[in-house]
Amino acid sequence: MAFLTKDDLNLSVLTEELDEITRADDALVTQAALAAVSEMRQWLYDTFDVDTVFAQTGTSRHPLLVQYGADLAIYYIVARGQAGQDFEDRKSRYDRAIAWLKSAAKTELYADLPRRTETSQTHITYGSNQKRSNYY
Repeated sequence: MAFLTKDDLNLSVLTEELDEITRADDALVTQAALAAVSEMRQWLYDTFDVDTVFAQTGTSRHPLLVQYGADLAIYYIVARGQAGQDFEDRKSRYDRAIAWLKSAAKTELYADLPRRTETSQTHITYGSNQKRSNYY
């Protein structure tokens, strides 16, 4: 069972609207849900144990992650260019979800998620010295 299901998208859109947008193509819904989970994993990977977080199913899932995952998945579906859909609302919900994921990853806010325990990651910092201007 996947972390995000078609039923979870009802948090952001009515089932009838979703079926109309996707022409009842459940494969498109599944692909959008997988993409949403993948994006959330990449934002939360450094700070949280994403394998444990996204292995949860049913009511044991983090409710805010389910909501934001639904928002991301609906954004991906609507972004396909469906005429007549409220793209601005979906875009603002997408932006809000990404902002929350960034803040949670930086631990700027409290997210009730299991933390990563391994610290063997190597981060490389790169750059150069400040440019010098010599005058003669």
